[in-house]
Amino acid sequence: MTRFSVARSAGLVACLACPVLTAAAQSTTPVAVIHFDPYPLGDHLTTVHGSIRGHAGTFLFDTGEGVTLISTKLAQAIGCTPWGQVTAIRMRGDRIDAPHCDHIPFDIDGQHFSAPSVVVFDIMKFFPPDAPSLDGSIGLDLFAGRAVTFELARNELIVESPQSLASRVGHATPVPLRIVRDAQGLALTADIGVDTPDGTAWMELDSGSGGIIVSKVIAPLLKLDPDSTAGQAVKLTIGDTVVVEGRARVMDRMIMDGNIGVSFLTKWNVTLDLADGRAWIAPVETSPPR
Repeated sequence: MTRFSVARSAGLVACLACPVLTAAAQSTTPVAVIHFDPYPLGDHLTTVHGSIRGHAGTFLFDTGEGVTLISTKLAQAIGCTPWGQVTAIRMRGDRIDAPHCDHIPFDIDGQHFSAPSVVVFDIMKFFPPDAPSLDGSIGLDLFAGRAVTFELARNELIVESPQSLASRVGHATPVPLRIVRDAQGLALTADIGVDTPDGTAWMELDSGSGGIIVSKVIAPLLKLDPDSTAGQAVKLTIGDTVVVEGRARVMDRMIMDGNIGVSFLTKWNVTLDLADGRAWIAPVETSPPR
């Protein structure tokens, strides 16, 4: 609250300016900063702690997940009887059928999110028997309609406000984005446009993957040996102007052009406007300290 008193005109002007400066300082504050913890298995997986209807859980965070999922045990604890079927196709074409629960509230770092539907599936089937237990996996679908920034070098996800988004993208480079909504529109993943001599290849942003994976079909367009299973040096041009160098593996039978994982996401901060279908990237070293 501003405190007024009899003062010289200069002091009064300074006092009247105080709330304006404070509002300006607060205007770029994001909605939330969600912190990740490393998952002990592997060097690129991250987890987030949250709760559903008062039941705490540890969830993998995976931008390539498509549909947020919870375990059968957690579904039972929150009082949901799974029903129906969601069909998902994984990166190499294998199919998963699972029931779903609807209208699931998530509380994460003091913020409330809502998933229209979640798949009920035991994610631990994908891990060794002695792996630390997970209660599910959170995907981009939980943030549909919002703008988010991955700062994976800091193990953080920023949920942007309109003001913080405007401030952030003013220092970033716009890149082509295709929002993919598989599973009858329930899933949400983000593909970034990569230039090739024959056109734009669309490669999925996947925080659950360690490196860059390129489909055998388009490997020659990126000057990669399509028959090699070893890592190869690759240079990707994103949005005509951003050149990214790294190591890539070629994979057969992919249902997408490629997959861009943590080796990229820890060097570049990626901002996605999931409401309007826009994306920007900025080198990690240009991000202001917090």
